[in-house]
Amino acid sequence: MKIAFSVLITLAAATLLPATAATKVASYEQAQTRLTDDGYLVFLYGQGWDKRAQSMMTELYNNPEIARAAGNAAMILAGFPEGTDETRKPVLEKTMGKLAVPHVHSRHSFPAIVMYDKAGRQTSIISGPAMTYPDAARIARIISVRLAGMARQRQLIDQANAASGQERARLLLEASRVPNLERPDRVQQLIKEADPEDKSGCLAALNFYNHALGEKEKDMNLSEILVEMDKAIANPLHTVQQKQNACAYTIGTIRRHAGASGSELIRKYALLMKQLDPDSVLGRSADIVIRDWTHGLQFARGWTPGTLPIKGQPTELQGKLSIREVGTYKLHFKPTGGDKAIITRVALYDGETLISEDVRTTAIADNGQDHYYTLTAPASLQNPRIYITCGNEENDRNTYGKFSITKD
Repeated sequence: MKIAFSVLITLAAATLLPATAATKVASYEQAQTRLTDDGYLVFLYGQGWDKRAQSMMTELYNNPEIARAAGNAAMILAGFPEGTDETRKPVLEKTMGKLAVPHVHSRHSFPAIVMYDKAGRQTSIISGPAMTYPDAARIARIISVRLAGMARQRQLIDQANAASGQERARLLLEASRVPNLERPDRVQQLIKEADPEDKSGCLAALNFYNHALGEKEKDMNLSEILVEMDKAIANPLHTVQQKQNACAYTIGTIRRHAGASGSELIRKYALLMKQLDPDSVLGRSADIVIRDWTHGLQFARGWTPGTLPIKGQPTELQGKLSIREVGTYKLHFKPTGGDKAIITRVALYDGETLISEDVRTTAIADNGQDHYYTLTAPASLQNPRIYITCGNEENDRNTYGKFSITKD
């Protein structure tokens, strides 16, 4: 009974596997008689100088699960010699035929499984961490997903070839965005030909890395730069990665222009960068940015040119605040040097809830006056927070001072 049950399980599992499997061939030339849209998978290792990789890649090449995942592709096992070994180069050239070996100084590492389409164009490469201690099941899943991506890219290119103008440009852009696949050949030129004035914005989106401001940025203030970066981050043609790059660039720009005084803005873009993709490198780095670059205003340290908030940006006053009980409180600003600090609003919150605010513009200068803003707590506070908004321009921040709180 147990044997019969095992047979049934085996048969059921078999029905879930692809009906086809890749074909192993010794060379590019042998692959030509059985070539399909799934193209080629070349298992590359260092011949004669990386024995571990040779053994590992041979094992992967012969793994049935990987052969099934590779669909109808032609699988080739190829070893490339050291650069000084001229005797083995002809063997590699014969094995690879018209398939180009990825450049040894490219961002890829070896050993690697290199994927090519039917025309011999490199479409993807599996290398790096996945190949350090490769798990055959994981490699099989990667191959399967990328073959599906190749099919999707072919479909988009076919649709683009049947379209024109902005629609053709949009389809070509989408074809260049298939995850972990190389862009179609000449895609930039093809988009430009389809939409010469880039009315669709596809060419700009294709070429966008982290900003599109160019030389004009040097004549822009921070507020103007942020307006343009917000547009880039909101652009629906930009990928998540491009939007994260824009967030990272914006964070760096705020840091250069405003230092610690840009803490609230830095926090804003860091949180957005994390929200876009928490598991990416930039997403994970957001917590470090917040930890190290968002000290902001410190109640115990007062304000300086480097911590004075950016004009119009409400900034939290960090530290232990002596506001808990019901009553009226005064936040005092005591200048200790430099020029005036312009305060436009002070607000009291309990957590995220606004409790009280004092909105008026005051030049906090050392003129013998007691400069303070009044806040009222009608009930006891669980999490008192104070936000200060300043009105100093970018080039008018030479001011120093201290904070204190008194209760009437």
